[in-house]
Amino acid sequence: MTNDQIFKDRARVLDEDLAGRASTAGADALLAEIVLLERIPARRRLMPSAHRALLGLAAAAVLAGAIVVGPSLFKASEQVYASQAVTIDRVGDEYAFYFTEGDPDPAELQKAFHKVGLDNLTVTLIPVSPHYVGSVFGFDKTDPDAKATFAGDSCPERIANCITAFRVTADITGPAEVSLSRPAKPGEKYASPADASLPGEALAGVKLRGRSVAEAVRVVREHDLKVAYGLDWPLRSDEEGVRFENDVPASRIDPGWSVTTAETYNDGVIVLRAAPGPNTTPPPGFCVDPICP
Repeated sequence: MTNDQIFKDRARVLDEDLAGRASTAGADALLAEIVLLERIPARRRLMPSAHRALLGLAAAAVLAGAIVVGPSLFKASEQVYASQAVTIDRVGDEYAFYFTEGDPDPAELQKAFHKVGLDNLTVTLIPVSPHYVGSVFGFDKTDPDAKATFAGDSCPERIANCITAFRVTADITGPAEVSLSRPAKPGEKYASPADASLPGEALAGVKLRGRSVAEAVRVVREHDLKVAYGLDWPLRSDEEGVRFENDVPASRIDPGWSVTTAETYNDGVIVLRAAPGPNTTPPPGFCVDPICP
């Protein structure tokens, strides 16, 4: 059997299935954010926006088919290190990290990196909802030529209990830091929001999506929680998706607008995101047809 046939048999999405289908700007942007963490200025941590983090996590399963199709994730690799928390492979000019603990000891990971010569690579653990453990939240580096790839759940079958996969250029120079998620401690604020209706969260089982803002506020306060607001502005008519405005004052929120998402940071506050009503004037920088200031 040829390599092409092996890759074709293992792929969830084939090239011929996608022939003639256009890719939207929103899909391209989301795929780029999940698969490739682009070059960023030195010592600046790349963190997802509040709502984008949820979209990225929710879309990971959908995009996984596209991620695993490429031969690069299946080409021959050589295991160079393994511990309870991480297994490291050398794959061409990259190191592939397969994390097998959701709350690893940074010192143990540092030891693993040193074993393969990545002496300047460090790890920061970011507190998140238990539902989102296993995510790579950012890659901060000083080497302008270094690249990192988040491969989602594309772990080899031989790696038991693999949570997530991450790759980095093997010859990276200078200090670099990868930010991994860990479950937040009781009462600890999340670094990125979670759907408030998920099991174990502040409004477990309570669905507010589609309700009016006024009704959602009443429900939130019945649970002795505070309310904050965000707005999801639609893009131009020829684009798909929304643009997120955060920390919106209550004076700008119409009680009749529809709630799109209820988010929690595990701090006693529920962020109600709403869709602005028709003909609502957006703030500068938020262009919505036919109103584009």
